[in-house]
Amino acid sequence: MTKIPLHGFNNLTKSLSFSLYKLHYLDDKQAHCDYNTYINKLFCADNLTILLTNICHAIGGNILNVAKQDYQPQGASVTLMISEEAQAESLVAHIDKSHICIHTYPDDDPCNNIAIFRADIELSTCGIISPLKVLNYIIDEFSADVIDIDYRVRGMTRGRQGNKLFIDDKLDNISDYLSPKLITIYEIENHNMSTSNLFHSKLSKAEVILDDYLLGSQTVNLTKLKQGKMKNQIQREIQQLFTKTN
Repeated sequence: MTKIPLHGFNNLTKSLSFSLYKLHYLDDKQAHCDYNTYINKLFCADNLTILLTNICHAIGGNILNVAKQDYQPQGASVTLMISEEAQAESLVAHIDKSHICIHTYPDDDPCNNIAIFRADIELSTCGIISPLKVLNYIIDEFSADVIDIDYRVRGMTRGRQGNKLFIDDKLDNISDYLSPKLITIYEIENHNMSTSNLFHSKLSKAEVILDDYLLGSQTVNLTKLKQGKMKNQIQREIQQLFTKTN
């Protein structure tokens, strides 16, 4: 990322948001019970707090306050109020106007044996912190099947010559900041309104590996015909989530 030289305080607000969809195939009642246990354990408020803390530290922020809540039968929400430390000469500014939040939406009533777990994450910062620094980390952590990513920049700052600036880096597509590994894993579409500093990318898994979608069972115990039907069903669900069509 190429940074633009600025004069004085950076008043831009940069927001990066994700909707991450992760699918599981639940072929019997035991798989459903295992899924509920898996979701409640892995995506509880305490674990999500650890995840958001890692994100905060990765962008160079400090945690000011944490609010977290688990829900019944499933789901959790966590919000971190963070500050950045921006050093200019001998001045250290604490900017208490940044936050990270996550909300989870487990599928408690799977349709056609497929449960869809969704997590929404929003990282909003002002000043020199860039949320794009944690783009790959968040995607790696969730290993989601379909991902919607939005990045927007609001506010105004000034360049060294005193001219107004409405964005502080040269950005074409969010996907330009994806790691080479993720580019091979996902199919990617970009839809931007660059004149309004709005950027959107959609990602979907390029390959379905059936074992990744099963809990407590393995594909070696399934017939080839059954495996093929399950794989086609999962691929169809992923395509519908990606295109937002049934």
